[in-house]
Amino acid sequence: MSGRRRSRFFFNVRSGSTFVRDGTGCVLRDVEEAITAALVAGIKMVSPLDCRNASRFEITDEKGTVVATVPIVPVN
Repeated sequence: MSGRRRSRFFFNVRSGSTFVRDGTGCVLRDVEEAITAALVAGIKMVSPLDCRNASRFEITDEKGTVVATVPIVPVN
């Protein structure tokens, strides 16, 4: 295991004018791992947040800076 510092990333969901903030986040190695997590989560999303029509994750770092935007593609 490398000595790299892990960071907390937040997976906010945006659909049109609706914005759902992730108040918990997830501690990951880097932005690339956060993007992978968002892609997997987008495939597995179910209705607790009713995100079936969501258009994207806005991944932010601990400072609130958007570090990546990942589309949510519904899977039928």
